[in-house]
Amino acid sequence: MPSRQLILAALFLILLAAQDAFADDAGITKARLIQETEKGYVLEADVTQVLVWAIKAPIFPDRFQVSKLEYINQAGRIIAQATATTTGEPLSAQDEILLPWMRNGAALTVQWLDGSIHQGLFLRSLEGIRVPMHLLIPSTQSLREVCVEHFSLGLKHLTFKWVHLLFVGALALLAPTRELFKILLYYSFGQAGSLVLADIGVPSFDLLFVDILGTLLVLMLAHAAVRNRSARPYLSLVFLYGLLHGLAYAQESSLLDLGLEQRVPALFVFNAAMDLGHFAVAILLIAVAKALGKLPHSKKIASYAVGVWSVALLAALFQEHVVSGKTDVLGLGGSQTATQYTLPATRATQTGGQRPKGARRLTQPVMSYLSVEPYEVRQEILIQARAAVQFLGTNDQGMASIPIESLDPVKGGILGVVRKANPIFIDGQPAEPVLARADFVTLGPGGVIVRPEPVTESLDNGIIGLTLVYETPGMADEIRIDWRLFSEAVRKIEATTTDPFGGATMILEPEKNSLTWKSRLSGYRVPVIEEITIEKPKLPVVSMVVFLMALVLSILSIRVKSVLSGRPVLLGVAALGFAAYPFLRFPVDLPWVAQWKPSTERTSVILDGLLTNVYRTFDVRDESRVYDRLAASVMGDQLTQIYLDNRRALELENRGGAQANVDEVELLSVNRVTASEAGGFIAEAVWTVSGSVSHFGHTHYRRNKNHALVTFVKDGDAWKIQDIELIEEKRLL
Repeated sequence: MPSRQLILAALFLILLAAQDAFADDAGITKARLIQETEKGYVLEADVTQVLVWAIKAPIFPDRFQVSKLEYINQAGRIIAQATATTTGEPLSAQDEILLPWMRNGAALTVQWLDGSIHQGLFLRSLEGIRVPMHLLIPSTQSLREVCVEHFSLGLKHLTFKWVHLLFVGALALLAPTRELFKILLYYSFGQAGSLVLADIGVPSFDLLFVDILGTLLVLMLAHAAVRNRSARPYLSLVFLYGLLHGLAYAQESSLLDLGLEQRVPALFVFNAAMDLGHFAVAILLIAVAKALGKLPHSKKIASYAVGVWSVALLAALFQEHVVSGKTDVLGLGGSQTATQYTLPATRATQTGGQRPKGARRLTQPVMSYLSVEPYEVRQEILIQARAAVQFLGTNDQGMASIPIESLDPVKGGILGVVRKANPIFIDGQPAEPVLARADFVTLGPGGVIVRPEPVTESLDNGIIGLTLVYETPGMADEIRIDWRLFSEAVRKIEATTTDPFGGATMILEPEKNSLTWKSRLSGYRVPVIEEITIEKPKLPVVSMVVFLMALVLSILSIRVKSVLSGRPVLLGVAALGFAAYPFLRFPVDLPWVAQWKPSTERTSVILDGLLTNVYRTFDVRDESRVYDRLAASVMGDQLTQIYLDNRRALELENRGGAQANVDEVELLSVNRVTASEAGGFIAEAVWTVSGSVSHFGHTHYRRNKNHALVTFVKDGDAWKIQDIELIEEKRLL
C-alpha cells in the first residue's frame, strides 16, 4: 500500500478511536499561568490522552525563552506543562501570549507573584488562542497616562486619510491669512462644546461618518475658494464639524476601559491634540503660500486640487470603510482580541463540556468525582448496581436485576454505607453533608441524567449516582477523603477532582486509599457582595462660575457698545472655562442636582454592580442566606420573584440538584435612562450571564441573554433594584 494511503488509514483509525472523546467535547481546555519568580512563569493545561496532540508549546513575547512541553500523567488525565523565563522585562499589559492549540478556547487562570488571581475565557482565532495580558494584569491607568495616550491618539488621527489636513488647506485657500486662525477657533470651540454634551450623555454619530461629513465640508470649501466667496457662511458648519467630531470620539472611546472621571479629560486632550495640529498645519500652509504667492493662478489651481482630492477621498472612504464595514478608524475596538467569559457560538447546540471517561460507560465499578466550588464541596459517585448490591451484603448469585419495589431500599442503603465508610475532612475538620441523595441514572451524550421514571434496573448495566453536598464559608483550601469501601470485585476506585482552575485524576486502592486535594492557587478568595453606594455627582464648579462670568460679559457687550472691544477677553474667559471643565470637578450635594437622572455611563456602572451582586447571591444553597445576600441589592416584592427566576435559570435540568455558578455578568448596553415616579430611575438594559458547574466530572455551561427594564431606587446611601420588567429572555447556551 502506498505510504500516502497508509497515512490516511492511520488518521482514520485515530479519529475513529477518538470519536467518543470528540462527540461531546466543548473544546475548552482549563489552563493555569503561574508566576513563580519575578521573571519566571509556568503554564500548564489539563488534557485527556486522546487530545494530547492538540496542545502545543505556548508562544511568549520574543524576549522569553520557552521550554518544550512536559507531560505529567495522572491516571489517564495529562497535565501539559511549559516554563517561560526572561532576562528582560516581565509580562506586562502590552504583551500577548499565543496558545497554538487546536481547541475552541482556553479557560485560563493566572496567579501573579503578589498572590492576586484573575480568570478569563479566551477563544481561538485563525492563529490560535490569543491571550492579551491587559485583560489579566491588574492595572489602573493614572490620569496622566490617560492624557498622554489620548493626546497621541489625537495626533495620530490628524493624518487619517488626509481629511483634517485637507480641511485646514481648504480654509487656508478660502480665508485671508489673518482670518484663518479665527475660523479654526470655531472648530476649537465646537470641540470644546462637545465636552459638555458628552458629559451629560448626548449620543453622537460614528467617527467615520463624521469624517465623511468633514470631507464633504472640504469639497464645499474648495468650491467656495474657486468662486472667491467669503468664509462667513461656512462658520456655523465649521463649528458643527468640531462639535460632532468631539462627540464622535467620546462615543468611540467608550470602548476603552476608562473610569468615569477619566473620560472627559481623555476627550479634552484628544481635542487639544487636534487643535494644535490644525494650527501647526495652518502655520506651515501660510509659509508655503507666501513662497508660492507669485505663481500665476496658484490659488485657483490649489483649490481645484483640493476639490478633486476630496472627491477621491470620499470614494476611498466608502470603498475601504463603509462597504467593508471597517468603521473603527482608530482601532480602539480591536484592542481587545479576546473576550472574557464568552463561549463559542458553536456551543449553542451542544450539551456539555469536558467529558468524564465514564460518561457513556463505567470504566470502573465505582467512579468518584469531587467538585470544589465557592461555598460548597460536592462529592458525586457512580456505582454499578451489582457492586452496590454486594456492598450491601446481598448475595447476588443468580440475580440479574433489581425490581422496582427494591430500588428505594437499595438507594438508601448504599447511600448510608458510603457515608459511613468514607469520611471526608474539609480544612482539617470532619464534614457532614447538607444534601445527600441517591438516584438511578443513565449515561449519554449530555453526561449523567437522573432516570425520570423508575424501571427494573439491570445489575450489570444499572448505575446509581450519589450526591453529597457540603457547605463551606468560602473556598476550601484542603480536602481529604479516606476511602475504605473496597471488595473483592472492587479493588480500584477512579477518583477525579475538579475545581475552578483545573482537574486531576488518581486511582485509589486499599493500600493507597487517601484522596487529598489542595488548592492549586493559594490565596484565592471568592468575590464578595458589596453595596453600590450613592456617589455625589462631581460637578465642574469652577467652569460653571467662569461660564456665568462669560454670559454676563456677553450680555454687557450687547447692551454697552464700548464693551464690544472686549470680545477677545470674552473668548479667553470661555476658553478658560472649557480648559478647567475636565479637571476641576468637585462633589456637590445639591437637592436639585440629586433629582437629575444619572448619565448612561454612570447608570452602566450602577447596574453592572447590582446585577453582579444579584447573581453572586446564588453561589450559596441555603435559602435564608440567599435572601440575606439578595437584600443587599434588591428591595420590595422583587426579592421572591428574582429568587425564583434565577434559581430556575441556573439549575441544570434533571441533574440531581446541581446548579451553575455564575462566572460573569456582562452588561452589553444601556439603551436609555428615564426618571421614575418614585424618585428613582428606569434603565432599559441588555446583559448576559455566564455560568458553569462540574457534574460527575462533566463541565456544563450556561449562558442567558436578558433584555429588561430595570428600576433602581435609593435606599439610604445605596442603590437597589426595585423592579425588573423582562422584555426578552434568550438561552444562548
